[in-house]
Amino acid sequence: MISKKYSLIFLTTALFFLTSCHRGISFLPTKVQRLFIALPPIEETKVNRQKLKLMKRDWNGQLAFQTDQFNTLLDPTTAAISNIVVPDFTAEELDSAVNRLFMFPSLASSSPYGFAKNDLVDYPDSVYRKRFRQISTDIPLVFNNQVRTFIEVYAIRKHDLTQRMLGKSVLYYPYIEQILTEHDIPDELKHLVMVESALETGAASSKAAVGLWQIRPATGRSLGLTINRTVDQRLDPYASTRAAIRYLKKLRGMYGNWPMAIAAYNCGPGNMHKAIVRAGGSKNFWRVQRFLPRETRSYVPAFMALVYLNEFQPEHNLRPEYPELSFRAVDTVQIYQEISLEEIAEYTAVNLEELQFLNPALVRNKVPFWKGGYSLALPLNKIAQFERERSYLFAPHNYANQIAKTARITKQRRAVVPQGSNYTKLIYRVRRGNTMVNIARRYGCSVNDIRDWNAKSDHIIRVGEELTLYIAKSRTSP
Repeated sequence: MISKKYSLIFLTTALFFLTSCHRGISFLPTKVQRLFIALPPIEETKVNRQKLKLMKRDWNGQLAFQTDQFNTLLDPTTAAISNIVVPDFTAEELDSAVNRLFMFPSLASSSPYGFAKNDLVDYPDSVYRKRFRQISTDIPLVFNNQVRTFIEVYAIRKHDLTQRMLGKSVLYYPYIEQILTEHDIPDELKHLVMVESALETGAASSKAAVGLWQIRPATGRSLGLTINRTVDQRLDPYASTRAAIRYLKKLRGMYGNWPMAIAAYNCGPGNMHKAIVRAGGSKNFWRVQRFLPRETRSYVPAFMALVYLNEFQPEHNLRPEYPELSFRAVDTVQIYQEISLEEIAEYTAVNLEELQFLNPALVRNKVPFWKGGYSLALPLNKIAQFERERSYLFAPHNYANQIAKTARITKQRRAVVPQGSNYTKLIYRVRRGNTMVNIARRYGCSVNDIRDWNAKSDHIIRVGEELTLYIAKSRTSP
């Protein structure tokens, strides 16, 4: 179970998040509200308001801060924590409070522009050009007839699909944004997963590409992903995101600009190199485009259309349809032994379908034994309960005792030397056609004697191998 100390720190930081969003704390359990009332108020200054804006929620559902802002902001609070009497939290109360902190926004009931729910909205080219100029990004966006076509595809013909994708983005975008920030590359690259898979972790293509980022087996292995009968990390939103972003950054270094890197991600460097040669060495996507595979020609325009629509959702009457899930955020726990998802579901009251949804890389619904532990994703509102039940699910395990449990051990044999002076030592080189049986007959000993003298666990001998034999002096050596 999560300790009171860390529960208090987590809920305290959550308070600042709520304060910055003007949500208040009335929806929290009474015990939790009493905790917050005991905390010292933060002086409402311009500096503190700026620091509050530095907070951002990461994919694990926790609150991440830059270290210096975190320490400065919480100085008065951490000083007072030692004087607070912490009430007794049950796992259920803590999980309930956490679950209420991270709620998906409700679907907008009305449009700020007066559009009816089913209205499909389009604009003249002049409006699109003006809006494209307003989008701030390091990726050179272009509005042309191809991009306009895909705006119509996603905003009109596939309006419902686009709304579902926008809703599902709340599950995956926070983590993707975090990794993009770590690599210092444009945030808009997160929209590639909409083009690739429509944010379906189980999406598969005819070319064996799977997952959010549609990674092929050979590419996945080259990027360090584990792909076997038990685990396919191409299906893991976290592992595949890290791999895909490393790959995109590498492609950007190869081609010098993002449109070419994005196209190369889709068609592969081999096809891109051929297209560059046919285009006379140009690395401008719009010049190289006609020499690329048909699918890749559409790939970059579709991406640019989705970048635009994500920026101007209300203007196109796009209302995100958030997934119906019983959890609001996700965290991971380390598992140090093999166990099925069915067992975890049975002992922790986590729905099996939710476990499968959160851990699509476990293709056989079984957590494998991995050195260092396997990171299993769970609803954040079930973490405390899982930790409470962990002792029932698992005995204390670590890598060493798991190895000892699963290893097949064969005792090493030691060579036996006959005692006494009645034996003469002989080194015999095995020849073609020799067997241990005919050698034993020739020198008047047994097969077991030869095995003992040479510390062999079987009867196998090879041409050229030297065997140590001990021959009785009373016997004439051939």
